[in-house]
Amino acid sequence: MGEGAEEYPDMFNYEATKNTKDLLAQIRHWAVTYVRPHARFVDDNYALPDQATIDAIAAKSPIAHSPIDFWSSGPAVRGRENDADYVKSLNGGRSVLGMMATEAVMAGDLWGLQTLPGDNMGEVAVRNLGNEQQIHKWADGIRRGEYKRVAMGMTEVHCGLDLSQIKTTAVKQGDKWILNGAKAYISHAAYADYIVVLAQTEPGSGFKGARCFIVDRHDEGLEVTVPSYEKLGARYYNQAAVAFNDIVLDEDRLLNGGSFKKFAQVQAATRPFCGLQAIGIASTMLDYAVDWVNAHDRPWASGRRQRFDELVEDSRNAIAKARRMTLHAGWVHDQGRADNILGQRAKGYSTIISEAVAFKAMQLMGPAAWSKDHLMEKWYRDIKFNDMMGGTRNLHRIAVARDQYGPDVQ
Repeated sequence: MGEGAEEYPDMFNYEATKNTKDLLAQIRHWAVTYVRPHARFVDDNYALPDQATIDAIAAKSPIAHSPIDFWSSGPAVRGRENDADYVKSLNGGRSVLGMMATEAVMAGDLWGLQTLPGDNMGEVAVRNLGNEQQIHKWADGIRRGEYKRVAMGMTEVHCGLDLSQIKTTAVKQGDKWILNGAKAYISHAAYADYIVVLAQTEPGSGFKGARCFIVDRHDEGLEVTVPSYEKLGARYYNQAAVAFNDIVLDEDRLLNGGSFKKFAQVQAATRPFCGLQAIGIASTMLDYAVDWVNAHDRPWASGRRQRFDELVEDSRNAIAKARRMTLHAGWVHDQGRADNILGQRAKGYSTIISEAVAFKAMQLMGPAAWSKDHLMEKWYRDIKFNDMMGGTRNLHRIAVARDQYGPDVQ
């Protein structure tokens, strides 16, 4: 297993407490009731609902901020924020609970996460790499409502997640940093209040010189070069390309609380959440298909009902295995360390299992699943797109294989 993973055997308590089950049920009810009705709109329009609608939906949520922030701030259950005994009664309370809550949101639709403050790797990067003043201004500013959207600028046209190859540079001139370069396929970049940009401070040094900088929306030299990409799934949030043209940044825009290795822990901590998103979508699709089939009375040929039930049971068992593997990565994080290989294993393999279950759910439902009369085809595109967020399955599998068998694995 990955560095440090052997210190944390699979011993976390997966059995949810009553209060945990109740909270997750409330989140699912909120997601189905208030989030799902807008799922087709956000997909067709490549846009979120208007801000008033988002605010109204968020106000009805049982939790006040994104599940990804449970690790740093605990579960913000409305009306129970300061109830220490209640928080202790919830499984995990941090990443584990946040991941279970993420899966619950998927009962409505993936876009539901965007209604809640947080849910962004940029904020997580600030909290992991920033100093006290930076965290208060930029990360806590999201909680205070001063910032609505944050972007994380890593990917460039010539490289995906091989971030040792980035060409965006930050050059020190006196007490300022001069930022130049470009990023592509960046979520929320066209309208984010600020972008956390990964740049090279020592060209040619690979990971050694990679550092994160905060670029404000109003900084002179920030240019949106591609306002929006058309894409397969997760269309609810915009992805854009941006350029940085001699942007002058003060020293306090550098997130200098650690090396690239520490930044990698940001990804290690967030990848399991991507895994639970895929698991949640697949589980929702399976439930939807089963309910639809059961709602349509039909004569069953000999043995076909039994085979249907067997396929459903096999799919639920596969989801359960993926869920446990992914929650384990979150549990390790809760013990004080975000293990990179566990995070990549959780994301890489849970998406494979989830996509297979999603496709099986489509088959169980038949031709209706591929029509726009149902959300099944939309969810299937979302789950395939989810495979690319935070790195593709092949990238993760290569990392896991190299950890197991050596660096020469291709």
